[in-house]
Amino acid sequence: MTWLSYNKRMAMLDCELIYFKENLEEWLKYYEGKHALVKDNQLINTFTTFEEAYDEGVKRFGRQSFLVRQIVKQEIPYVLPALTLGLIRAHS
Repeated sequence: MTWLSYNKRMAMLDCELIYFKENLEEWLKYYEGKHALVKDNQLINTFTTFEEAYDEGVKRFGRQSFLVRQIVKQEIPYVLPALTLGLIRAHS
């Protein structure tokens, strides 16, 4: 994945991320700890595991973008090194 395609994909999820953040407090009351499947401005469903939510997203939306995120008070940040993202290359 190139940097440009990574940025484009992230821009595609802006709508879902905003919707998730706007509704997080309300969802915490009912779904804390669950994984939300979000498409456009809609909570499709919640799931016990990330894998269940992701599988349902692929089943419903195929290669279209969708968001899976755990509903928690404080999110644990994921660290993705630049090499993993293809931002830099290792030369032999």
